[in-house]
Amino acid sequence: MACFWKGISASLSKEDKAILGINNNCIPNLIEALKKLNTKNIDILWQGGKLKKTQKDENFTHIKNYNTNSYNKGYLCGTCDPFLLLLSSILKINIRHYYLNNKITYSSESNKTYIYRSNRGHFTYKKKIIH
Repeated sequence: MACFWKGISASLSKEDKAILGINNNCIPNLIEALKKLNTKNIDILWQGGKLKKTQKDENFTHIKNYNTNSYNKGYLCGTCDPFLLLLSSILKINIRHYYLNNKITYSSESNKTYIYRSNRGHFTYKKKIIH
C-alpha cells in the first residue's frame, strides 16, 4: 500500500538523502523531511508550463496537511502531484512520470531525470538517467 513512498525512497541516492536531511530508508522520515522543506516557491515547469499561484498554494497546503502516519494506507498520486513537484524542486531533478503510458513531465533544467511509472493502483521507480 505504500508503493508511492517506496518508489520515491528507492530512487534516492546518498546525495539526495543528504539534501533532504535524512540518512535512512524510513518512509516517515522521508515524508517529514519533505513536509519540513515544503514551500510555495516552486520554480519547476509542469508539462512545459509554469504553475499558477493558486496551484502553488494548493500544493503547499496538500503537503502541509498530509498525515505522515497514513502512508501505509496508500497515496493517490496526482497527475500534477505536489510531492513530485516539491521533490523535483528540492533535488533539482527532472521527473518523468508515466501514468497509464501518458508522459507527465516535471522540469528543472537538470542533467538528471528520474523515471516513475504508475497505474490506477501501483507506483514504481524505474530508472535514473544522467544526460
